[in-house]
Amino acid sequence: MVGETGGALGLLCSTELDGLGDQLPVRVLERELRERLGDWRITPLARIPHSHRADGGLAATPISTVGPDDFHLIVVSLSEPLDIPELPGKAVGVAVKAGKTGIEVLSTRDDVPNLGVLADRLVEPEVLTARVQHLQQLGRLPEHRYLVLHVTESTPLARLRPAVAKAAELLAIDHVVVLPTGTKPDDLGWPSLPHDAVLEDRLAVLANAAAVVAADEHVAAAAQAFGRTWVLFDPKSADKQAVEQFGSADQIVTAPSRLVTAMRRALKVERSAKAVRLLDEHLNAVARLAEETYARTGAVESRIALLAAENEALRTAHRQLHARLIAEREAMVEHMLSRSGDIGPDLATERRLHSELADRHRDVLAALEAERAELAAMRSTKLYRWTRLPRVVYGKLRGR
Repeated sequence: MVGETGGALGLLCSTELDGLGDQLPVRVLERELRERLGDWRITPLARIPHSHRADGGLAATPISTVGPDDFHLIVVSLSEPLDIPELPGKAVGVAVKAGKTGIEVLSTRDDVPNLGVLADRLVEPEVLTARVQHLQQLGRLPEHRYLVLHVTESTPLARLRPAVAKAAELLAIDHVVVLPTGTKPDDLGWPSLPHDAVLEDRLAVLANAAAVVAADEHVAAAAQAFGRTWVLFDPKSADKQAVEQFGSADQIVTAPSRLVTAMRRALKVERSAKAVRLLDEHLNAVARLAEETYARTGAVESRIALLAAENEALRTAHRQLHARLIAEREAMVEHMLSRSGDIGPDLATERRLHSELADRHRDVLAALEAERAELAAMRSTKLYRWTRLPRVVYGKLRGR
């Protein structure tokens, strides 16, 4: 294994496919596990050689080139059943569909909620806003409120289009935007995103939408993450069980004729944080398993030594930075003093007035000190002390 401060973690997801459910898990897992494991090396893995992520074309290491000692733990999250006979090393599944042979399942449930419900943690809101503005400039998004229609290769657009138009009318939405997965839809007269759009663009479209009609559980989960009103068109009820883990059964429709009714009910569905809590607990368990696996390799002592060395290096860098700041401040002061002769008339006048005021202040203090000394000398004379009683009586008589 690579001798680093932390361990090595592999992420086996459907990175060679271009669906939101293929690109989103690897990004969510990378962010969430890096936040929990800190200094670990996290590497995306691919099932086939020469594959790449549609998300920007970022490379993923083929699982066929991975040895049993390359990673302390492999986290598996595929959008379809696992088709690999044996994984090289210890593996744990997160929100996998089926075919879990050789994968440890930490949750007592058959599955955990879709990772898409954490999509709102991936990209900063200002980045999503900028993406929306760019898509509007390119003519991909309208300037006003819109409804997102997610379509796949099996979506019956001809039957679904009238129902989508009625749903948009119900919500007083004038525009519909098509979000395709794996296919380029026919020209419906509605603006459409490219089928291979990068993940940030897809999330920006969903985050800015007034409502979403999803064709799979992954788009529904992302819409749930951003608090959008959404319904799932699921004619075969393939995603019903998965969607009910983070949504409501009222948001699932099997026929276009029921879409408007479901959209009306979706307006009243309250967003629940239960799915997010379950996912956080599950990812915490995955991080603990990774740490335990790493500890069993006997690398704990070396890791502590590396952390101590890193801490000492940071302290040294802090001391050097402090000394540098002091030196730069002194150099700046010297530079300003060397140019003090080159000052404007206003500053020269202020300095002259300040000098005169300081002289007057010193004169007043000197006069006050002289009067105090004279008064003290007078009080110390015998005449002043002997006449004290007559002066007190006189003062009282005069005060009547």
